[in-house]
Amino acid sequence: MYFHDCKEDGRVLRCLIIFLWILDTIHLAFTSHGLYFYLVTSFGDYAVLLAPTWAILAQVYVTNLSDLIVRGFFAIRVSILCGERRLLGIVLPVIITVLSLTVFSFGCGFASRSFILKTYAKMNEASYMLYASFATAVVADTLVAVSLCTLLIQSRTGFRRTDSIVTKLMAFSINTGLLTSIAAIACFVTYAIWPQRFIFMGIYFALSKLYVNSLLASLNARSSLRSQSTEVSNAGSKHFTPITFPMKDMSFSRETQNSEAA
Repeated sequence: MYFHDCKEDGRVLRCLIIFLWILDTIHLAFTSHGLYFYLVTSFGDYAVLLAPTWAILAQVYVTNLSDLIVRGFFAIRVSILCGERRLLGIVLPVIITVLSLTVFSFGCGFASRSFILKTYAKMNEASYMLYASFATAVVADTLVAVSLCTLLIQSRTGFRRTDSIVTKLMAFSINTGLLTSIAAIACFVTYAIWPQRFIFMGIYFALSKLYVNSLLASLNARSSLRSQSTEVSNAGSKHFTPITFPMKDMSFSRETQNSEAA
């Protein structure tokens, strides 16, 4: 759907989406390999449940990398929406980036430590890394959603048609942060209560899918939002600013910065 409608996007953005698609495919391959090993190849052999396979741990790296890229993308959006408020446009993205790097570091650190510890029982020694990763992810996603919604609220014009588009954009922002935050909280809680029952793994396997699809959903929604913004503009609302998105190799012009909201 994205590549059917991305003709105006820059090469960098399109390459980024291709790279995320490759990461998502690798993640699916690692997850499928791990599940096949436990449920098919080693069916009935309960001893294999004592240790994680290499694929289960490898997908943690892929998940953290794709999540870092998506959060970085949303951090750029926050920066653009800040417009002329340059200090805010620097502080918020920097905080989101630092939190994202923290999630990435703790997540990869836990996976690396788990390769050394080798068994699920011993992996509890590095559980603090997993707790820190989940907790920081919740804070980062919440900050992204709150920042986008706050900046969009401040862009309201008082015109019903314009504000309805802003409301839809706010809904996308809330859904993006809320869904991923709930998933991260669920991982945190289930791991804290049932660390040896692997319930948190089932949720964690889907976490990277939520991030990638939240990004793709917001990009694919641009065409319908643009058509609505064009209708509003043609209706003669002189206070309306068209809703656009940076297109040319992610190099944001001043016009794009002033009109960015999608």
